[in-house]
Parts: sequence; structure tokens; C-alpha cells
Amino acid sequence: MRRRIGLAHVALVATAVAFALWTWLVLGTSTFAAVDAASRRPGVDPMGTRGQILAAIAIVTTPTVVYTVLAAVTFWAARRRLHNLAWGMGASIPLGWGGAQLVKALARRPRPDTAAPLITAEGWAYPSSHMVAITVLAIMVISAMVVTRRRRTSIVLASTGLVLLWWLVFADRWWLRAHWFTDLIAGGFLGGFVASLCLAVAGVSVIRFGPVHRPPGVARRAGVIFNPVKVPDPVVFRRQVEGECAQRGWEPPLWLETDAADSGIAVSRAARKRKLDLVLVAGGDGTVRTVCATLADSRIPIAILPVGTGNLLARNLGVPLDVADALDVAFDGNAMPVDVVQLRADGGDPDHSMVMAGMGLDAKIMSETNTDLKKVMGPAAYVMAALTTLNSPPFRATVTLDGGSPIHRTPAVALVANVGNVQGQIALAPDALPDDGLIDVMLASPERVGDWGAIATRVLTRAADHPGVERAQVRKLVIETEEPVPFQIDGDTIGECTRLDVGILPGAVLVMVP
Repeated sequence: MRRRIGLAHVALVATAVAFALWTWLVLGTSTFAAVDAASRRPGVDPMGTRGQILAAIAIVTTPTVVYTVLAAVTFWAARRRLHNLAWGMGASIPLGWGGAQLVKALARRPRPDTAAPLITAEGWAYPSSHMVAITVLAIMVISAMVVTRRRRTSIVLASTGLVLLWWLVFADRWWLRAHWFTDLIAGGFLGGFVASLCLAVAGVSVIRFGPVHRPPGVARRAGVIFNPVKVPDPVVFRRQVEGECAQRGWEPPLWLETDAADSGIAVSRAARKRKLDLVLVAGGDGTVRTVCATLADSRIPIAILPVGTGNLLARNLGVPLDVADALDVAFDGNAMPVDVVQLRADGGDPDHSMVMAGMGLDAKIMSETNTDLKKVMGPAAYVMAALTTLNSPPFRATVTLDGGSPIHRTPAVALVANVGNVQGQIALAPDALPDDGLIDVMLASPERVGDWGAIATRVLTRAADHPGVERAQVRKLVIETEEPVPFQIDGDTIGECTRLDVGILPGAVLVMVP
């Protein structure tokens, strides 16, 4: 993917230079002495009606209030999987407040003698903390509207309102003589610098320069297969996807909502039948698995928009967890051939795995994980379930690798993997690659509950195998058990079986990666 220069990067340089130059001119020279002299003239009477209104405005727009509002907007962005935007907003709060206090302490500029005796006019003057905060808030709110593809009219109206609010705060601080005139301008520059720095570092693309890629010839169309339960804000999500399609000259996307009854099989078949140019899948690992299995060998590129709890395939392929960045990968990334693991339980219909499948303890953990707790705690919910299932008894199994001689084991977990890492970049299958045409197998056979600690330590440190862990790479395998054992595929508990046949479909799907 090609890197784009964003407006945040340009604004960062411009505001940094402007603030540094302005600070030198104000504090190091007498260039603006005549301008600041106007602050020595008496302002409004703080005891009068006008003065009390201005004092109330000063309280309402104090940095504490403004940053609280920004924190609420940050939470809103995080809930919609706009992680980069949320990080940028969240970082701007301590940086905006702390940056203003640091410069105040260094400049040590007293307030005008004519300042109204108010709690909002205490401390050092340069720069205005009110102006820093309101500038940061205005830039972040406008950025959020642009990133979420609000209508141009809405953005213009909101921008106009925020600019008017900015000038209201400016005038309020000036009429109360809470600052020298140059303090207010400095606050705007510093606020612009803080907001631009946070957006640039967080990787938020607000406006992109350079030509937009428009595919030549026949118009192209994408399909969007999404799990409505996983998408936190369907309205914002639709605007983002449709905006990306329009910007690149694609036709409006085909929207395909999954059904709980079939986990997306029907809509995936519909997408395959329509012969779309790209399929975007927004859901958890289960939805991604279903779409990939249905579109196997279709050569239709699949782009993952991670909105699930685990998002393990996306993480292993390097797909960004931020929805806006993931959309960039969807349209500008590279199509990578990825293997699909095929499984057949007790001779039934084939199922498929894109991440990991397993029998035994891991399946029990998945089934014991509380769904509501998972929504609140995320991946930590699996840890809570694991602590209550570690004492589950192992099972007797006969394992046949690549048609060789059967081996007999008593594992607690029998795992087959297409990719290597689980949550926290923990490598359960360190040699697994999604495009090597091989299945990575792990059998964990602890003799007692205490052995799990040693096994976990070996896994976390990527050390040599513990005596209770065996690994192999094969193209096919069969696991047979004496009693029915629960099994899971990509985090979804499927049921119980006594025989699991596993094979590999090399490079069966094309997945968009950075």
C-alpha cells in the first residue's frame, strides 16, 4: 500500500512553526506590545449583567468541561472501532492540558492587571488554556465527522458552529481581560499543534492529497457481508463504506446482512453468484470463516473489516483493527492466497477453519465463555472461562498424520492451526503460515493441572516444546477418540465427535492484506 500525506501532517508542521514564531515574537520581542496594551484598558464589570453572563460562559467553556466533552466523543469513536481516531482524541486531552500548563510554567507571564477577579482568571496567562481546549475540541469533532463520512452540508454547518463557538470563547476571555490578546492567539496555535500531532501520530487520515485511484474501464462493485450484531453503529459503518466506494469510482456496494440461522452462508452464496469484484466482510471470526469457506476457489478477493471480539485472522494477516484503516487495505492492499483448513466430524458435511480448530479443553473454554461477559471484557472473558476448566480430564485419542502409523495419546487439547497467533500475539503454533499449504498440529498432554503453568511459560517465551506438548506439520490428519469430545472451529463451539478428519485447501481464498 502506498502511504498518503494527510492534512494532519501538514497542519502539524504549520502550527508548530506558527506557535514557535508567535511565542518568540510575543515573549522575546516588543512586536505586539501595542496590541497587548489594549488589555490594560478596563473590561466589562464582572458584577453587571453582561459580566455575569460572560463569567458563566467562562465556567461552561473551562478546559475541564471541554475535555470531558472530548472524552465522551473519544468513547463514541472507540465503540465504533475507530481506534486510531479514539487514540488521537484520547491523547489530545492530557497533551492539551499538560502542554498548556508546561508552557505557562516556562513563560511565567502574569495576567493583565485589569483581569476580572474570577476563578477562571487565575494562574499564569500565556497561553490561554481555554483557547487550547476549545481548539482541540473543534478540530477533533470535525475530524470525526470527516472520518465517518458525514454529509458535506452537515460538516459545513458543524464547522461553522464550532468556529462561532471558538470566537465566542475568544471574545469572552478578551472582554473579561483574563488574558493578553496575544495569549489567546497562542492558545489557538498550541491547540492546533496538539490536535494535529495526535491525529498524525495516531494515523488518522482526514483529507488526502494526491489523485484517487479510479479503476479504468468497466465500473466495479463491492459486496458487504456484515453481521448486524457485531457492527456497533450501522449508520456510520454504511457511510464509511459507501464513501470509500464513491471516492474510488466504484458503484454503490451491495449490502448483504447475515442471518443467525446460517451464519452468512446464504448471503455468501449470493455474493459468489453476483461475481462481485470485492467482498468486504464485517463480523467476528465465525462470520469471516463462513464467507471464506463459501467463496473458496471463486477468486473473488475478500477484505476483512474487524468488528468482532477476537479478529484472529485479521491480526495474523496484519489487517488493521481500525475500520477506516481496514477499508484502505480493502481497496489499496494486496490480494494474498490463503489456505483453508477443511474438517469433517464423524463423516458429516465438511466444515472449514481459517484460524484454529481444536478438540478438548479449548472447545470447552469456548462453550463456557459467557457471551455477555465477552461483550464487556473482550478477550479477557476467555481467560476467566479457562480458569474454571483447567481441571477437565484429558481424553484418549488415536492420531494419524499424513496417512502414517497411528499414534496413541491422552491429550487435554488437540489443536489444528492455519495461523500461529491467538490474542496477545501468543504463538500457539509458531511455525504456522496461512499460505504454506500445511496444517500445524499441537497435542497438549499435561499429567496434572500444575503442568499447565510450565506449558504456558514455554508457549509465552517461545521456548522448546515442553515434554507434554507435541507439534507437527502435515497435509492431512485424523483424530479418533473413545468417547465423544467437544470441538470448536475458529472460536465457535460446534458440538461433539469421536472422529475428526482434517485436510487443507492450499491458497483457496484471496484475502486483502497490507
